[in-house]
Amino acid sequence: MDGQMHSNDRQIAVEVLSILHLHRDMRICLRYLAALVAVVAAGLVSPASAQAASGLKVSEAVIQSLTAQAIVPSWATNTIGNASAIGIGVIGAKDGNYNVPNKYDYVLPVNMYTHDRFGWNTTGGFYTGPNYCTWQLRSDDHGVTWYRQYPDLGSGVHLIGANTSYIVTSYSC
Repeated sequence: MDGQMHSNDRQIAVEVLSILHLHRDMRICLRYLAALVAVVAAGLVSPASAQAASGLKVSEAVIQSLTAQAIVPSWATNTIGNASAIGIGVIGAKDGNYNVPNKYDYVLPVNMYTHDRFGWNTTGGFYTGPNYCTWQLRSDDHGVTWYRQYPDLGSGVHLIGANTSYIVTSYSC
């Protein structure tokens, strides 16, 4: 390679770092990293070429590992999980009346879900700050299955469906 970090390599690095921030248990982190290395090592030259040659194989492996334990509790209709290295703004109700005007209600700390941190049985959305973007994992079946949602979102308020849960990661863009 030419020593430059390509955009696909950057995206994979963000996903790997997000895994490390989401899980405090080092054994889980090591399992995720081993799965990622196995996918890249299976005959593919680099993370960038792996992404280009195989579509979402690297991302799918990461998503499967990341979401293995991300089940929404039965009493919650939806939730938002923060896999970022920083807190993210979250919205309790989609009423436009937020604690931080035109933005969000509370900051969701790293490695937390809205149902755990705030006891919310439903979450209205999340806020992405200026100069940040977010990538999202989405579940439409109460956290049983998750998939990577495209495109990444830019700054602003992002409302979610009443039965749609997300795991989001903010990154500088």
